[in-house]
Parts: sequence; structure tokens; C-alpha cells
Amino acid sequence: MDKLDCIRTFIRVVQLGSFTAVAHAHNITQGSVSKKVAWLEQQLSVLLLHRTSRQLSLTDAGEAYYRHALHLLEEHDSFEATLKGEQLKAKGRLGLSMPTSLGLHLLAEPIADFMALHPEVDIDLSLDDQHIDLYRDNIDIAFRASDLKDSGLKAKQLMVNTMVYCASPDYLQRHGAPQTASELTGHHCLTYSLVYPSNVWTLTSRAGQSEKVPLNESFRTDSPEMLLKMTVLGQGISTLPHWMVAPYEASGELVQVLTNYNKQTIPLYAVYKASHSLPLRIRAFIDFIAEALDDDHHHT
Repeated sequence: MDKLDCIRTFIRVVQLGSFTAVAHAHNITQGSVSKKVAWLEQQLSVLLLHRTSRQLSLTDAGEAYYRHALHLLEEHDSFEATLKGEQLKAKGRLGLSMPTSLGLHLLAEPIADFMALHPEVDIDLSLDDQHIDLYRDNIDIAFRASDLKDSGLKAKQLMVNTMVYCASPDYLQRHGAPQTASELTGHHCLTYSLVYPSNVWTLTSRAGQSEKVPLNESFRTDSPEMLLKMTVLGQGISTLPHWMVAPYEASGELVQVLTNYNKQTIPLYAVYKASHSLPLRIRAFIDFIAEALDDDHHHT
């Protein structure tokens, strides 16, 4: 059998989750898919997949081989594209992952502009506030607003998120505006559950002194969109990126509070798999978004 073809089949089985799904996607028999994976396991003398009547799952060896195989094929395909001259033009599938609020508020227009400039690039976008595995989920570029801990990945910093504390005028009229960090304990605080711990905010004074404040979490969610909505509806105080708050601040629907404290900053990165020959569509997209965000002053 063609080993490269068997490797590709194994990768598709992992991505689609079953032999049947791969068979349907590529118009081949389920038996053919199964035989290719079995042949690959025989060649490697190792079990790659646990097979049960309900599902497939990777063995530890399978997980390691899957990551290696993805990297291997990416290098192979990129090199072939270079030989054929395809690197001169951005084309092909581009898998993207980013937080929902970032996609809707900040990157939708730049993505549309990029698509107009590069009509042969097909965007496959996943909006998800959870961190994903670029190898497992077949993602070319992930946008992450956090410190980086992934090994084997490269990153380009695109901008810095400036976080602000805010509330609606209605809420502040009913409860008053906190003047010090400690006063937050007496307020309704709306928190983001994907930050740990969500029930403690750390504020830093202009003099550089940090204070950890335990919160009364009257509302907690894993959605920045919902956090913003509840803040506008007068349910309490939240901390959000300024580029999300700015339009509501301009319309008078939100007001910044605790402005006498330093604003927290969180870098935004474009994260991608390390490669000696990065496909043009990936390089072009990262550069395009970096320039778009550099020109956009809404996030400052």
C-alpha cells in the first residue's frame, strides 16, 4: 500500500471520528479505510486506535504519531506546493480558531477584506472561547489572548488588550461607583468563568501596589458577549476589553469605574504550528490581520 495515503487516511479518521465518516467523505468503502489504518499499524508494529462498537479513540502512541504525521504531511505538501509554484499565490483551506467576541467585534471585517483580496483561500472558522489543540482540530491559526504555554508552536503578537472596569449609569445611580478596590466587595460583580479564580480580581494602584479583592459573584458566565450584555442591562460591574466597551461608552450606555487604578493588559497572539516552509495563505493572513489591528484604534 501507499504509506503516504495510509497516513492521510489515519489523520482523517482521527479528525472525523470514525471509519464510516471518512468512507462517506471520500466515496470509498469503510473496509478500505479500516484496512489502510490496520496496514499502517502493522508497519509501525503499534496500535494507533482503540476500537469499540461505539467509538474510536487514540492510544498514547496514536496521539504522538498523529501529531508527527500532521507535521510531516504539512511539510510535504508545502514543499510540493513550492516546487509547483503555488506558493506565489495564497490558496487552499485556512483553518482558524478565535474567541467569539474577538471574531464578532474585531476580526469579522478584516477577514472579509482578506477574502476579497484572496478569493482562492477558503476560510474554515471556529468561534470558541476554550483553548483548542491546533494539531487535533486541524487548525492553521488560533488567536489567543493569554500567556502561551504550548510547546512546538510559534506565535506573533498582534496587539495588547486593555481591560477596563465598567458598569451602566443605571447601576451606578442605584449602588454608587466604587472609589477603591476594597469597595468592590459591596457590589454586584459580573465575572468571566474561564479565568481562574473568577471570584478574585487583582487591582494595581498607580503606586504599583497590588490588591486581591474577593468578589460577590452575582453573575458568572463563560461568554464575554453575555457579560457585556448583562453589564449594559445594569446588573453590576464587569471587566472587559476596551474595544468591546468603547461603542457603549460612546453611546452613554456604559461608564468606566476605578480609573484611578492601572489598567490590566493582555496580549493577543496569532498562534500557528512551527514549519520550515509556512504556506503562503498562513503567512499572508497573519500579516494582513496584524496590519489591520495596527491600523484599528478601537482596541487602545
